[in-house]
Amino acid sequence: MSTRKGLERFGVVAPTIVREPARDAQKIPICAECGHPVANSKGSQSIERPTLVDDDLDGVDRLITFGWSCERHAYDVVMPAHAHGPSAPGMIDGWIGLEVEFVDGHVRHVPTPEREVTDVE
Repeated sequence: MSTRKGLERFGVVAPTIVREPARDAQKIPICAECGHPVANSKGSQSIERPTLVDDDLDGVDRLITFGWSCERHAYDVVMPAHAHGPSAPGMIDGWIGLEVEFVDGHVRHVPTPEREVTDVE
């Protein structure tokens, strides 16, 4: 996650730009916004003000996910790994898949710790 910039220092946080993961010709993860290599950012990421498909989760202001991020922008860009459904098969125990709308309007499941949403419900 990037350091606090601009209005973030005063508690005003812009929504995170959520994009599909991208790779270059050598299959190295790159930023879907600028093409910069992001392989070293792989890990837990934070999505501020996510657009969740489940109406019961409207109160979620911040969602933890697993994937990549790019800090070369004046805004946060996160590229979540794929969670192939709500049970997030292939992820470690305690993680589930939530449907998130990406900046391009595409909706898919992204991995998140189950405890992150059970605290909200």
